[in-house]
Formats: sequence, C-alpha cells, structure tokens
Amino acid sequence: MPKESTVQWDKVDEKITNLDTDVEHKIVVKREAIPLVFVPGIMGSVLRRAGTDGTQTGADGLPDMRWNPSSAGFMVSNYSGESGAHRRQMLIGPGSYSSDFLEVHNSNPVANGFQGVSSDSYLEFLQFLENPDTWGPLGKIFDFPVYAVGYNWTDTNLNSGKMLAKRIDEVIEEAKQKTGKCEKVIVITHSMGGLVSRAASELAGAKSKIMGIIHGVQPATGAAAGYWRVKAGFEGWGMTSRVLGNSGPTVTPILGNMPGGLELLPNKNYTNNDGRQEWLTVTENGTEILAVPQSDPYSEIYRVQGTGSEVSHPDRKYWGLIDPDLLDPDNPPPLDSADPNTIFGGARPIAWDEYVKVLGQAENFHNSIGNKIHSSTYTFHGTGHTTTDRVEMETETDWVKFGSYPKRGFRGKFTDIEGNSWKAILQQPSGTGDGTVSISSASSLDSQAQRPPEPMGTPGEHEPIYKTQAAQNFVVRAISGLCKKLYEEKRGQKNGG
Repeated sequence: MPKESTVQWDKVDEKITNLDTDVEHKIVVKREAIPLVFVPGIMGSVLRRAGTDGTQTGADGLPDMRWNPSSAGFMVSNYSGESGAHRRQMLIGPGSYSSDFLEVHNSNPVANGFQGVSSDSYLEFLQFLENPDTWGPLGKIFDFPVYAVGYNWTDTNLNSGKMLAKRIDEVIEEAKQKTGKCEKVIVITHSMGGLVSRAASELAGAKSKIMGIIHGVQPATGAAAGYWRVKAGFEGWGMTSRVLGNSGPTVTPILGNMPGGLELLPNKNYTNNDGRQEWLTVTENGTEILAVPQSDPYSEIYRVQGTGSEVSHPDRKYWGLIDPDLLDPDNPPPLDSADPNTIFGGARPIAWDEYVKVLGQAENFHNSIGNKIHSSTYTFHGTGHTTTDRVEMETETDWVKFGSYPKRGFRGKFTDIEGNSWKAILQQPSGTGDGTVSISSASSLDSQAQRPPEPMGTPGEHEPIYKTQAAQNFVVRAISGLCKKLYEEKRGQKNGG
C-alpha cells in the first residue's frame, strides 16, 4: 500500500524530499477552497413577503410569494397585463416603502442559495461553474464551491451590499470546514449585482475577503433605459414587456417607489456613447431646445415634477422623470374630467414626498460608491443590440389628440408662447449596448480593471448574457488570472518578496 504524503497546493512544483527510496508513495495535494459567489441582476432574485415561506396567501388576498422569475406561470398569472396599482401592492405594499417588506426566498438553511435566484436566467451558468470539466488543471489544486446570493432588489444597494458582506463571511467559514483552508472568495456579478458587490467591497468592509470581482454588463454609471422605461414602459411587444410593465402608469408605481430601481438611473458620472453628459434632449425642427443634465441629473431631472400635460399642470415639466399622479394609483387625487389628456387633476403631495425621500437614498448611494472598485476587478460589456444610451424627444404639433401614456411610448403635451399646442414624442432607443446597458456605462470602469486576453466587449443580450460561450470563457479566463496572481503572491512570500 502506498505511503501517503501531503503537499500544499502552492508547493506542488517544489522538489519533495525525505522520501524513502524503497517504498511506493502517494502524493496528495492539499487544495484550497475559493468559493465562487454569484450575485444576480435586478429582478433576478426570488422575493416573498418577509416572515413567510412564500407558499400561502396573505391577509391582503395576494400570494406571499411576490416575485418568482423561476416560474413563468407565476409571473404571467400575477403580472402580465396587471395595473400599476396591483404591481405596487405586490412589491411595495399598501403604505410607504419599507426595506423590511420583502425578503429573498431562500431555503433554510440557505445552502448554495440557488433557490433564491432565477433558475431560467442563471441555473445553466451556475451549473457550468460547478462542472469539474470547466476548471481542468486548476481543479486539481483548488476547490471551487459555487454559491448564489440573491438580495432584495427593491432595497438600496448599500443594504444589499451589507447583506452580501455578511454572507461572504458565512461562505468562507463553511468552505473552510469542508476543505481546511479558505481565505477569500471570487465574486461574479450580473448587472445590478455589480453595484451590490461594489457596495459590499468598498462600503461594507468585505474587500479583504474578496480575491477579485468579475462584473458582467454592470450599469456602473447607470442606465438611461431606466428613464425611458419609467416614462414609456419596457421596450418590445412580447411577454417580457407585458410582465414587467408596458407603459408609464404600470412602471412608475414600482420603480418610482423603490431605492434599488432608482439607483439604476444615470448618475453624475454618466455619459452617452458619444461621451456627452447631456443624455436627455428635446429637439424642434432639428434644433435642440433642451439638453440636460448639465452637471446633476438629480436636481435637473429627477426632482423636477413630470407630467403628461403641462397644459393641465403648468407648474410641471413633461420631461421630468416622475409624474407624481402615477406614484400611488390606489390613492390618487381627484380625477380632472375637464382635460382628457391628463390622468389625474393634481399631485397627492405625500406620494411625491415619499418619492423624494427614496430618491435621496439613491443619490446618497451614488455619491458614496462613485467610481470605487475592488483592486482586482474584471469587467465585460454586451454589444450588438439597440440600447438607450441617450433619451431623445422630438416635438410636433398636437392637432391630432392622443393620450400622453400609450403602451411603450410617451407624449408630453405643452403650449408655446403663442398658445399653440405641441407634443414632445419620446423616440425609440437608437444607441448600442446589450439592449439595456449602454457600452459607455458598462465599460466606464474598464480603465481601472484588469485585462484578460480576450476583448471586454461580448456579443450578447443583457438578461441572458451568461448563457453565451463568450461570457463563460471570459469568466474562466478571469478566474484563471486571479489564481495565477494568488500563486505568484504565495511564491513571493516564500522567496521573501
């Protein structure tokens, strides 16, 4: 029977001494665990009413399960074609926003966390990471347990980042118990998960526990698509749009009431794909009559009360992000039947005040995170799809009377100084990116990031990007690079470096 000897993984290329010459030897490599922690994008976590198991119907007559992208039947039954009021009840609740209203639908104990994230979007990729064949020789010296960490995406990314930091500590301890050695994790993110992981690393104290972070299609400086969707609903004519909301009145009650959604809006560092800071423009006969923001989208766009009709609300601007009348459809101000172009006759002040409070959380997060990233960061962006990198409205006379909030569109009504009626029509997206995040935003941190051998631009659409071979290859190369760096650091320590 062979005599067994153990060698640490970082000494496998060193000469093994003091072995008996007349005995058969078996050399066992002591592997180190490097957990791979995946953090999904917005709407990619399964959410239930806090304090429930997600299987019952609550006192409000709605299911305790509130968002389950792993079940197409659930999403169609509970969201397809539903009103803004229903969507608000499901995700925000009957009162003001509370971060304690929802929680991730994790198992107890959490285990690998796969239950808490969308299986349709991510299971294939998670199984790819779990497959020993993915890692080849690396798998002989490292153990790569895979975890998914869902989060309450309605909440501010700062709170989600704190939760992730705590979960990273738990994962390291669990891996250490199984393998004997685990010091750090590698974090892989999708979209908004990048903001969550940066919050964990840079704001919540997890940096020293993270070997590196791989960001896929992160809206690092925000996404102009967020503005477009609040005003006009989600793009496209398929089931996705019907489920997520196909008009301003079905999207605003959700995104306008949650800090997480508002933190995806363009921040002060955002520029369009041409490098221009003024990403919202209005043109009249080819001439720009509005170009904002000049410096601060919060004061210049987000805190400007919006409206479908300045005729009905002369104190508002049609291009302001949020129409206050759409924030709380269950408690609207009185209907103004005198003007068919407006939905309600006046803002309910408390709804606007609540929005401003939640918006303040988003602004504080943007100011805190800035362009901060982990020192070992890899990034890639998606390409090949029409994307909102700028928001454009064009004016025309309003002699044909249509409503301001059609499906997948917006028409802002106003009058000129001569009293003529006009409308500003929101134009369809025309930029480039992954269909949701522009190249300018997803690549804005590239100059600070590490560069693997292949390009940082990956052909693919935003939501299913990790199903592409290119994205999977990028992740493997980035992890290989991080492992190589770890090896070199270990060798440097041994050699006195």
